[in-house]
Amino acid sequence: MAITCIMKDLRIFNEVGSFRVPRKRLLEIFEKFCRKEKVGRDFDVRLVFVGKAQMKKLNEGYKGGDGATDVLSFDLENGEGEIYICVPVAAAFAKENGGVLSGEVFALFAHGLLHLQGHTHENEKKLADMLKRAGEVVGS
Repeated sequence: MAITCIMKDLRIFNEVGSFRVPRKRLLEIFEKFCRKEKVGRDFDVRLVFVGKAQMKKLNEGYKGGDGATDVLSFDLENGEGEIYICVPVAAAFAKENGGVLSGEVFALFAHGLLHLQGHTHENEKKLADMLKRAGEVVGS
């Protein structure tokens, strides 16, 4: 299922058989993000839910990280980007913090979208700004 609004498109793929993708809410978040962040005309996003092995490969192979992480964003050319969310890592984090998986997924998706728009969090001030913006998009 995809949504297109003024040349903006979100495609969702699920590689984790046990995870049920909350598509409707993700599409709502995408639309709200595009409006709130005043996203330009060309903004095509591929959102992929993956397991730990795939996320580990992506993190180590492309980002120089170690092991699986919760979310990775890849800013591609011409207004296209990819966001990968590792369901097992997100679930563990949600459980540790008394949250629910869907809430964690929504926050990670918004976080990934912000990265695709050029936002970074290399210091505490920028991290606080990203968390605030993500929270506004998700609605928390």
